[in-house]
Amino acid sequence: MSRRSPGRATKQILSGDQLVTHVPERSTVPSADFGSNLIQWYFVVLAALLLGSVLVWAIWGMGAASPLLFVLAVGLIAAWLVI
Repeated sequence: MSRRSPGRATKQILSGDQLVTHVPERSTVPSADFGSNLIQWYFVVLAALLLGSVLVWAIWGMGAASPLLFVLAVGLIAAWLVI
């Protein structure tokens, strides 16, 4: 048998108790009401889109309000599917 050259990489096999797992650290921990607060802000944004589209429709007409109404429709469908 020949001796391995020092430049070759060798594999090290570790058993499960030799492995160290690191718990990921968070800079901020979400509070208990984080989910409900996020949902509340989601619907506030949807309400602002509705108000904005009504104002744009009243000033410039339906053609200008169509993109805002499309984004509002996508947001409402996403809320229906996710929440």
